[in-house]
Amino acid sequence: MEEHTIIDAHHHYQDVPDYPDLLAEEYASLGIAKVCLISVDADDGIKRLKAALDKYPDLILGLPLFNWKEHGPDDIHRFKDLGFSGVKFTRPPRPYHHEDFWPVYEKCQELGMPGLFHLGILQRLQSKGFMKAATKEDLKGGYFLDCNFMRPIYLDTLARLFPEWQIHGAHLGNPWFEEAAMSCRWNPNLYFDLTGSTLKKKKPEFLAEMLWWNRFTRYRDPLGLDAWEKIVFGSDVAYYETHDVLHDYDVLIRALNLSEDIRWKILGGTAAKIYGLE
Repeated sequence: MEEHTIIDAHHHYQDVPDYPDLLAEEYASLGIAKVCLISVDADDGIKRLKAALDKYPDLILGLPLFNWKEHGPDDIHRFKDLGFSGVKFTRPPRPYHHEDFWPVYEKCQELGMPGLFHLGILQRLQSKGFMKAATKEDLKGGYFLDCNFMRPIYLDTLARLFPEWQIHGAHLGNPWFEEAAMSCRWNPNLYFDLTGSTLKKKKPEFLAEMLWWNRFTRYRDPLGLDAWEKIVFGSDVAYYETHDVLHDYDVLIRALNLSEDIRWKILGGTAAKIYGLE
């Protein structure tokens, strides 16, 4: 990869016609070279992701959405054979670090498949314009949604258990920002993005307070990295809104007077490292 390359490390396949074509056209105009595209939560979602990857192999890094009821370690091998680059995890039936899930994570580490984890609060489903209440019908999926199962501190455990596995946490753990920040400081294989409401509602000074260390501070990353070397660009919006998220990252970088070297690591260099594209 070129040194100054933009990689969108967190983007969801939208369930609209010709989405890969729309995405490819827009990202060419924005100068985004690669996108980690996550499959939709549907029976044919992985098939559609595979078709998109086959059509745009130079653009798309495919991340199939892991189904906790149906998928297991063998499916990680299948995803690798299909040409996918990583795996997306969300809505776990137990905390992310539960021992039952370790064989899946071990297979990801073995095959070099980075894991992207949703963290923090998930939006409520809507029904006829009203927020849907949890009912016994929801248990047909096997469990209620418990956002507490998706805290960033669980990724600290996984990063220690699987030190060769590249782990990417979404949203800087919103609302558990401090857990996320301290977890990535101590774990060389753990990274976060700033997708979601964080860049819209949190001031640059707040994020600077969370991500405060550098190679010169008394307390720092064990490898001597700047805190911002552990942050990646991600959109987590529809293709036509990505330009706005890029703008938000740019505003943050300028407000904190981050160096050009750090800027390009955030925009693409660190993601290239995670996915072995250097």
